[in-house]
Amino acid sequence: MLYTIDNKTNFFELKNKITAGDTLYFTKGIYQIKLSLNVPNLKIIGEDVDQTIITNADHYHKIMADYNECNTFRTYTLQLLGDNNTLENITIKNSCTSAKYGQAVALAVYGDNFKALNCKILGEQDTLFTGPLPADLKIRYNGFLEPSVINKKQGRQLYQNCLIQGDVDFIFGGAAALFSNCQIKCLNDKGFVCAPSHAKDDKFGYLFANCQIETAKPRASFYLARPWRDYGLVYFINCNYTSGILEEGFNKWNDTNRDKTCRFYEYANKNYSRVPFVKKLSQDEADAYLKEFKNYLNI
Repeated sequence: MLYTIDNKTNFFELKNKITAGDTLYFTKGIYQIKLSLNVPNLKIIGEDVDQTIITNADHYHKIMADYNECNTFRTYTLQLLGDNNTLENITIKNSCTSAKYGQAVALAVYGDNFKALNCKILGEQDTLFTGPLPADLKIRYNGFLEPSVINKKQGRQLYQNCLIQGDVDFIFGGAAALFSNCQIKCLNDKGFVCAPSHAKDDKFGYLFANCQIETAKPRASFYLARPWRDYGLVYFINCNYTSGILEEGFNKWNDTNRDKTCRFYEYANKNYSRVPFVKKLSQDEADAYLKEFKNYLNI
């Protein structure tokens, strides 16, 4: 069923009606809501990406109705748990600033075969979480987060022609996620684009292909990635970087030894002076991996 949504829509009533295969069409407007949906084969489409905005302002230390702090994984503006979900032509935003509020997720995705097409995902710290949770956090948060979050396995995700912005670890998690022809915008003075947390046996992690990775400030200092957990996996292929991206490119995560276990790869036309734990790819290797990744995502 197609539901056409405007600012008069009662979301509490609507949420109880949504079933598999439905389409939610958001007309132009700013929607101050927080949504968690566990529905397969769902489409969420905006009338205009710049003028159709779902926004909220939950943050890590906010006290929730259960008298607990929100915690990173409950700060989402939109959380999608079902398989075969699609977001298109819409903005998802968390308006909290990192300097004042810290972690504040805009979009959290846990389902398999997810697609975000021509979307804007806006925040600062921890803007986009690509589930699943790392294994140790599944244990730590068992009983605190809902079972539908805890029990998720690695899924496939595609972000195509999207704008994703933030500062600290603003793309993080353990999905097999392809970022294709995206604009990745780094806000404020310093930070990290992504923080992968893939398991040792995961063959596919993050892949940034043909993306524009830029800093809002020309004198900013940003790393492309640091491993949130051992074995974090990321490829950067044919991406363009602005001057605020540090020459060394990658960070091992504070005082850990994750430089010994992380799997970081890059193919670029320019010969950057990267840290030694990053493997530089040949064009043939990069082309082969990109093809293999797309086949895995079935695109």
